[in-house]
Amino acid sequence: MSKVVLRKINELDTANIVRWRNSESVKMNLFTQSELSAEQHLDWLKNKVESGLCDQYIIVISEDNTCTDVGTVIIKNIDRKNKKGEFGIFIGEESYRGKGYAQEATKQILEIGFSELNLNRIYLYVMSDNIAGIKAYKKAGFEIEGILKEDYLRGDKFIDIVVMGITKGKWKLR
Repeated sequence: MSKVVLRKINELDTANIVRWRNSESVKMNLFTQSELSAEQHLDWLKNKVESGLCDQYIIVISEDNTCTDVGTVIIKNIDRKNKKGEFGIFIGEESYRGKGYAQEATKQILEIGFSELNLNRIYLYVMSDNIAGIKAYKKAGFEIEGILKEDYLRGDKFIDIVVMGITKGKWKLR
């Protein structure tokens, strides 16, 4: 039996984050398409995570007495005045995708966001052609709040962006 554990991100995760983030299979669903360097990631840790603007975790799969880091989940752009933050997730290890680990990590980060960070709303932006992502977010309780028409230019094609969110009240009812 495997178990999903969220562990606070740290400097020792830099190599994995850079490798995952720069893989084409992850990058295709991200808004930032440029390559990430170790220096940029360390700057992110210092200026965003350590400052409290982001709450980021490594997704660890614990099974058969081993632990494997497989991805990351985050609440970023935390706005403490308006009690909201932006959700993000990816499974960087391809062999661990499609097995429900992201779903469990999403449940856990929502618990952290609403209970520990005392947020009232968690939202996300997803490209409209990321059908699997939209389906997974709906399953986790996120609702479509709107569509930003032709909002993102990927290559030479404009992509619609789907805005999704969940409030603390809706989350409590789940």
